[in-house]
Parts: sequence; structure tokens; C-alpha cells
Amino acid sequence: MSATIEHLNVVLEGRMPVLRQELRQIPSGVRKLRVEDGSVDIAYHFHHYKPEARHSDLHPVNVTCAHHGKVVRVMDFASPAKAKNLLGKVAEGVESFGTNVLAFTTAKMFNEPRWQNLVQSVGRGTRVGLVVDEELEKMTLAKLEASLRKWLPVWKADADAENHGHPPYLALRQRLSDEKSGRLDGGKIARFFGLSMAEMGAVCGVSKQSIHSHPTSKGIQEKLEPLAKAARGVLWCGGDESKFKAWLNQPNPDFPEYEGRQLSPLDLIRMGHARIIADKVQNLLTGHPS
Repeated sequence: MSATIEHLNVVLEGRMPVLRQELRQIPSGVRKLRVEDGSVDIAYHFHHYKPEARHSDLHPVNVTCAHHGKVVRVMDFASPAKAKNLLGKVAEGVESFGTNVLAFTTAKMFNEPRWQNLVQSVGRGTRVGLVVDEELEKMTLAKLEASLRKWLPVWKADADAENHGHPPYLALRQRLSDEKSGRLDGGKIARFFGLSMAEMGAVCGVSKQSIHSHPTSKGIQEKLEPLAKAARGVLWCGGDESKFKAWLNQPNPDFPEYEGRQLSPLDLIRMGHARIIADKVQNLLTGHPS
């Protein structure tokens, strides 16, 4: 595992007595975590977040880990509301972590659009991962490390994509948006997915002429949003656009057949089901079941 991700904040909604006790029992607070390409040393630090905390308290802790390991600060909150409040400040740009964030939350909160947008819109210094867990009060070290194994490679692939000039996870939305208005651009998204303007118009429920003349119209933003999220599949492909586009065009048994033909992800997008592909990409990135 490359030492790309040096620091990580883990946000937990509420107090976690079992996890806290387990972390206290780790000798010197350092533990080896097995990952896909070896193992990495993790230095855990438990931190109870206080609303009055200084801005700098959210930034990387000034501590190093042997063998170029990772520093993981586990932050618990007095209540889910306080965790949600902090993430809200991050989404609004009022607060920042200055490092990567892995937030455990319930499905209800996970499915709120603003949290999904948070994952793809935070600045390059911060990468956010959201993990669904309906029994947060029973959080254990095993659960935490299972999620770390899934997300560390995702963030590493993102960073590697940046280093090799490929479109990074957090810059994709900007690439697909209009520079002046900041709104998603139907023309740019059509070119990214290899769709004609007529096909993009059909996906958005407008004419070819309309999407060509007004590609950033407010009226089509809701239709473009799932496409922007689906575009994050580039990260799952290691930043390789040609590999992602091959996946888009390949008939996929994960999706239903139509008139005796196995559909590809791009087929479903053309049929107006971009949200299904966006959900599939999210599952691939987070390791959730389909």
C-alpha cells in the first residue's frame, strides 16, 4: 500500500464504548492492517468531538507512525445530530478536515442528496467516504477495519489518477460543469459518455435543439445529476477512461435483460435509467452489495 493517505478522520455518530475500549487495548496504539497489496501500520487515536473545538483540532494530528503508516483519528460524537451538524458545515465550506474522512451513518442520512454531493465536491485535500451501518452503537474495531480495507484503495486510486493526469474523483464534477455558472453541462456529459445530443436530449426529456442551445439549463440539472455520479466509475477503473467506457458498453449480467438482450450500463442510461448506473458505481466504489 502506497503511503498516499497519511491521515484519516473517522466520524462516528454517537459514543462507541466497545470500539473505544478495543482501541485502548492496542499496544502503543499501533496495529497492522492487512490490505490488498500487503499490510500497513495504523496509529489509532480516539477523540471525542466537542462543538467548541478550534478549527485546527479537525486537521491532521501531529504524530507519525512507523514504517510510513497511517494515522487514524477516530472521532465520536455525543449524538448523531452533532455529527450531522459537523458534516453539514463541511458540505457548506464553513469547516474542513484538511485530510480524508470516513463517516459511518445510517441509510436514511446516506441517501440524502447533500451527503452524496459532499463525497464528490470537497476540495482535493479531503476525500470523503460514507459507510452505511444501522447499528452504529455497536461499532467494533473489526467493522472499522473492514471499511478501511475498502476505502483506502479507493482513495489511493484517486490519488494515483491525479498523479498520472487522469480525471480524479473529486475533479470530475468540475470537468462536467460549466465554468461560469457551476451547473452541470449536458453537452460535456454527452461527450464524456459518448452520447449524441439527440440521445442526451431524450435522457433529459427535452429536444436535441434544446439540449444543444441550453446545455446548462436549470430544468435539466436533476436529470444530469445521476450521470455525474455515474461518471465516478472512472475511479473504480483506476482513472482509466478507456477501461470505464469499455465497462459502460459491455453487456452486464447484473442488469435485467430486455427483449431477450442483455443490457449494458450505457443501454440503461439511454433508456433513462442513469440512476441505476449511479447506484451501481457507488456500490463498486464502497464495496456495498449490488
